[in-house]
Amino acid sequence: MAQGLLPGTTLRLDVSSGGEGETHVTRVDDVDGRIAILVPMRGLRPRPFSAGTLVHAHYMHQRKRWMFVTEVEGHSDDGLFEYLRLPGAIESTERRRNFRLPAAIRPESLYRLVVDSETDEPDLLEGTVVDLSEGGCCISTRSFAAPGERLGLQAILPEAGEIQARMRVTFVRDPQPGNRNRRLHCEFTDISRAHRDVIARYMMRRQLEMRRRGQL
Repeated sequence: MAQGLLPGTTLRLDVSSGGEGETHVTRVDDVDGRIAILVPMRGLRPRPFSAGTLVHAHYMHQRKRWMFVTEVEGHSDDGLFEYLRLPGAIESTERRRNFRLPAAIRPESLYRLVVDSETDEPDLLEGTVVDLSEGGCCISTRSFAAPGERLGLQAILPEAGEIQARMRVTFVRDPQPGNRNRRLHCEFTDISRAHRDVIARYMMRRQLEMRRRGQL
């Protein structure tokens, strides 16, 4: 498989379980239609994960750190191995920090975070999420916002779930000729681990879908 994910590769797995984060180290046993890994151990006991558990996997190859997001598919009959779904993409962590997945999501709610406002009514904005990552998003909107402004976001990601986040506008791209919308590039400043996992699951499934269509 590309990027050096081969039998014998040591994987670090970051997993959310019951709202708590866990980190485990294991080894790849086989890569053939899915990734077979040794069931991680906690202390002296096996620590299997249920099917559908979201996994952030990291490994080293050619002096670079690589990562991917996937799901647990199941276990071997003897309980020694777990099977992970082949990821839609494997990326270096340097690229991952900046990687944004194209999207077209209308938020349930997009609003300004106003301190000491005289009214309890939120200042709502109209817009569309046009790209998304675990660290932030880009909003296409006709509304104005300045760099440094704080916004709140609530959105439902198809086949993944709902997210809520607070974010900071880092850069504003003014409307291009023939387009009335500006782009607000935003960084998440307050988002729970569970909602980051929802984004990761959405991105994983979208990448698989785009790869099947030849778009990645």
